[in-house]
Amino acid sequence: MVREEHDRRIVVTEQGRALPTVEILTGRGFITGKSGSGKSNTASVIAEQLLEEGFNLLIVDTEGEYYGLKERFEVLHAGADEFCDVEIGPEDAESIAEAALVENVPVILDVSGYFDAEEAERLIHDVVAHLFRKEKRERKPFLVLIEEMQEYLPQSGGGTDLAKLLKRIGKRGRKRGFGICGMSQRPSSVDKDFITQCDWLVWHRLTWKNDVSIAGDVLGSERADLIQGFDAGEGFLLTDWDDSVDRVRFRRKATHDAGATPGLDSYDGAAGNGATDALLSDDSPLETAVEPEHDNSDRRNDAASHKQGTVTQNTDLEEAVADIDTAPPDSANGESLDGTNADELEAAVEREQGRNRALEDEVAELSREGEPIDIPNSIVSSPRQRPTPPTPPTAAEDRTGVGGTIAEIGDLSVFLLRSVGYRLRLGSYLVRRRLAGDNP
Repeated sequence: MVREEHDRRIVVTEQGRALPTVEILTGRGFITGKSGSGKSNTASVIAEQLLEEGFNLLIVDTEGEYYGLKERFEVLHAGADEFCDVEIGPEDAESIAEAALVENVPVILDVSGYFDAEEAERLIHDVVAHLFRKEKRERKPFLVLIEEMQEYLPQSGGGTDLAKLLKRIGKRGRKRGFGICGMSQRPSSVDKDFITQCDWLVWHRLTWKNDVSIAGDVLGSERADLIQGFDAGEGFLLTDWDDSVDRVRFRRKATHDAGATPGLDSYDGAAGNGATDALLSDDSPLETAVEPEHDNSDRRNDAASHKQGTVTQNTDLEEAVADIDTAPPDSANGESLDGTNADELEAAVEREQGRNRALEDEVAELSREGEPIDIPNSIVSSPRQRPTPPTPPTAAEDRTGVGGTIAEIGDLSVFLLRSVGYRLRLGSYLVRRRLAGDNP
């Protein structure tokens, strides 16, 4: 029976090199190589072969690049966004472990969608912990592949619960049939105790001095020098069960390469493809179209908004900008672009000033009605100085043409935004004065 188990192998290289299936499923592995060297491809090839043979595994996917396996295999893609088959959190950890180990459902645990790194790490910990506990009862060969191993089992600062759990699995998992394979671009950043415990390792191209040094400690300096010049897919395959170190080229995976860097061919460079007409049509999802030559005005307005923070949209300002964007260089009545838009902008400023004065009058009227609220000054912070309304910008004489109009819009938009902030500060000031028992 033991002999039959070791006769079952998966082929992973172009030369036909095969690895004992049971050693991969229950052993400790490490795949390393810099970005673009073929590390993730090698992991995918191993995953494809195991799934092809009907064996099970769970992949901790940190970049959302393994969903291509679904192209050929029934795999549960679980994570935190709508691209996954199911959205989960740490509270679902046991259900994921049950499905993967007991129900024999291959799982991609995609943590790339979690903004909270601690939540992602807690999910990984809880899923792996449940797998480890359940393996004590199930005792079936099962592999966990973990991307970015240096994040979860680092060389330094690895005192987290997840790091301790991974170390424990590295030492005791094999007895339960629980295999683990870590992947990393930086072997120098991964806990060395884990690397030295691995019984199969793949070394793809490495160029960083510290990483090459680690490869030299394991493979020898001569092989470490060769690693620096490897092509994508090339690597040294070290296996303890036959004490061999072979230079091999891993084959390309058969499923979609979701981790490939997007290339320039993803752009359609053909001009006049109708996209502009579609955007400007009546059926366009865009409410307004901006002429290319005036696009800088929107950018100036966006910059002003970021300086002032998030504020309520100003309809007058939007209408003024829309007039500039849609008006022809010479209007029907012969007025120039500068003259027409200056009038609109000045009207917007006057309306804004009128609102400021109306607010002051309204607050003054309210302050005269009834007695002020009697709250001791000791529990109210000291009222700040009454805010000063913003001053409208003065028009510069040298602002002519489209460029001058755009610059003037920027100044006026900042004034309008400051007016909104002024009204908020004035309201806060008056409330504080009334709470303090003063009559504004």
